[in-house]
Order: sequence, then structure tokens, then C-alpha cells
Amino acid sequence: MTDEVTLEEWLVDRGHTPQQAELWCEFVSDSIDLFDDSHALLRTADEWAAFLTGCNAAHPTEPEITSGLGDRMRRLQHEAPMDSNRDKLQVAYEVAPIGDESHGIRKPKADFEIRRKFEAGYSASFVVEAKPLRTSGDMKNRYLGTEGIGCFLERDPPYSRDTIVGMVGYALKDHSKWFPLLTSFPSINGINKVLLQSGKSCLVSEHERKALKLPNATVTHTILDYT
Repeated sequence: MTDEVTLEEWLVDRGHTPQQAELWCEFVSDSIDLFDDSHALLRTADEWAAFLTGCNAAHPTEPEITSGLGDRMRRLQHEAPMDSNRDKLQVAYEVAPIGDESHGIRKPKADFEIRRKFEAGYSASFVVEAKPLRTSGDMKNRYLGTEGIGCFLERDPPYSRDTIVGMVGYALKDHSKWFPLLTSFPSINGINKVLLQSGKSCLVSEHERKALKLPNATVTHTILDYT
């Protein structure tokens, strides 16, 4: 892992103009803040108890967590002060990728899509895929597998053609072990900690998408504690 830089510096080093990097940095920072705040809300005693009443068992599944988290993301976005950065976001979950011609139950869906339109008419989406983490094998086979990060790097059409996408791990056991395990995989060689506009830090990695004839993708990595 190299020295910490800002996300804006990371993006400029990878070909974004300073203006593009500034917009993306603000957008991604606001999106990750929304994830963090929604997760914190979901994990409060009252919210968690209410959430579990709608689950099939005491240990919720990945789709159930995505739904519970997505509902609270939408609530916090709707409750945001008018004209605040959060008010400008459009939040959706279980979103079908554009251009996919599968239909019915075969239709793939990304877990989250946060979209924002900027004043200059520029529109961007931050698409995030989530995977549950119970055993060490889940990091390799699910989070870093074809149905995890591969949805952005290998799948055609990919879940997003934008140059910044996100992965979220739902830590169902041993929350503290997942980031060290993530950084140990050769496929994540070059992972870096970046500073966001909010003052928080985030891990990012860069990946080629030559087979899709797309520019390299920057992937943000977030682990949410559900232990």
C-alpha cells in the first residue's frame, strides 16, 4: 500500500481533468457518507429490531440487508435539507444494468445505484455491488469473484461503464479481519488508501477493463459490520 493521497489526486493521476476529479470526489464522498450513516441507523437497536421483523430468520440474508440498508439510504436522502449535497442524490437499489437483454428472473441487478446530475448538465452514477463475508473463502470467491467485483470488470455489459464503482462487504463474522485479507490478494495489488472530502479515508484499487474496451476502473472498498 502506497502513501495516502486524496481521491482527487488519485483520479487526476489516472487521466481525469481537475474539474472531473473534483466532481467525482465530492460525489463519491457524499455517497460513502450516505452508506455509513444509513448503516449506523440500521444498526441502532430500534431500527434493527424493526428490520428483523421483515426477515425470514434471525440472521438476515444478503438481499435482506441490501433492502434494509437501501430503504434507510432513501429515507435519509428524502429527509436531507433542500439544496444540500445529499438532497441532490438519487438513490436506488436492485437496479438492472443498462443494455442487458436478459429478462424476468434472469435479469441481473446491481445492489445499489446512486446518481447525481450536476449544474453543468453532467450526470454520473456510482454503482455498488455488495457481498456477504462469513468465511475467508467468501473474500476470494464472492467479493472478488465473477459475481462480485467481476460484475464491473468482466461482465458484458458491465454493471457500470463509469470509471468509478464500489464494492461493499457485509461482514457477518470477524469484522476486523476483512480489510487485511482483501489487501493480501494479488488481484488487488496496488490498493491505496485515499482521503475523501469528508475527511474520512477509503481503500481504492485500479483494474483494467480491456476486454470490455473500457478505461480502467477505480473501485472503492467498504466493509460494513453486521456481526
